Amino acid sequence: MRLAYLYPEHLGRPAARLLQSAATIRALLRQGARVHLLAGWFAGLDERLAQLGLGPESGLTLERLPMWQHGPGLPVPFSWHGPYHWAAGSRLATLARQGLGWALVRHLKLADYLLDRRRGRGPRIAFEAHELFSQTAREEGRTARESEALRRMEERVFSRADLLAAISPPLAEVLGKMSGVRSQVAVLPSGVDDAFFAVTGQARRPELVAYAGGLGPWKGVDLLLRAVALAPRARLEVLGGDPGGEDWRRLESLAAGLGLGPRLTMRPRAGQDQVRELLGRAAVAVWPGSGAQRIAAEFTSPLKLFEYLAAGCAVVAPDLPSARAVVADGQQAALFTPDDPAALARIISVLLENPERAADLGRQGRELARAYTWDGRARALLALLREARP
Repeated sequence: MRLAYLYPEHLGRPAARLLQSAATIRALLRQGARVHLLAGWFAGLDERLAQLGLGPESGLTLERLPMWQHGPGLPVPFSWHGPYHWAAGSRLATLARQGLGWALVRHLKLADYLLDRRRGRGPRIAFEAHELFSQTAREEGRTARESEALRRMEERVFSRADLLAAISPPLAEVLGKMSGVRSQVAVLPSGVDDAFFAVTGQARRPELVAYAGGLGPWKGVDLLLRAVALAPRARLEVLGGDPGGEDWRRLESLAAGLGLGPRLTMRPRAGQDQVRELLGRAAVAVWPGSGAQRIAAEFTSPLKLFEYLAAGCAVVAPDLPSARAVVADGQQAALFTPDDPAALARIISVLLENPERAADLGRQGRELARAYTWDGRARALLALLREARP
């Protein structure tokens, strides 16, 4: 199958969604798909693609498009999606005439632009939803006008896409009930690289709790710090974020106020090798989440949760729909009352004091994770594209 994958953001900027996109593309290529990546050009693009495992030897066809997005190798004074959107529409029309059947899109504004202008000249559009932006906008304090504009855009995209997929079962359920959605919404959860299954855990430290990922408020790292302060046996290692950044400084201030001192180690964002190394040393890995925003409570399919499971850590997660869609409490993970640091502290303490229980959770979690590989995700996606109505 021949298809296009569109990523309108600057590939040089680190983001979890970029890692998810790159992993999906690599898996599609391994499954025999012929993938055209429509990427914005900047100085250093080829080197960045090689870092993402998408170099010339991968079999990927790179379609370089003009882009006006600030980042390494392209120091423009502001970002504007117009050049990429226009060029992507034009290039897709050409590729469609050459036999390309599908375009995979996960950015709402880009999908809206392409669906509004294709007029029979472009490939079919598969849209992958990761959240409801209108909901997130309301929760983040955007104006009612901005939220309504996003709601209307979502309605247009969800009703006109040739295939609509969601990153999690709870999100798929919500989308399926929205006005204009014509058919069942497919579910395509995130996945995990096979390398995480090779983590042996032989060097696990019985007091070490790990967190790897972003530091934004909705990620729940603040909650995790408060919980560790209540679990005196625990030592926490956080891998993520940028030293000196707003989130990093917020957490440093919180840690100082809690008196965590040497029980907390904060390390900046790093590659997958460093994530695996940390998970190989940790007895417990926590995805703290937050019930305050629906993106965390219901919609997300967190990459790090699958990585924790595959690495064989004892996983702790909030008792929220997004976690329950993947794990069962007491079987593959221990679930705690959301946004309750005391409840999280109790579970961490129990697992640190009962290494056999922690090891059993880790074994069951790793077995579950084998159902969530990137190759499995790619096979499911390709099957959906083949089965979709003309």
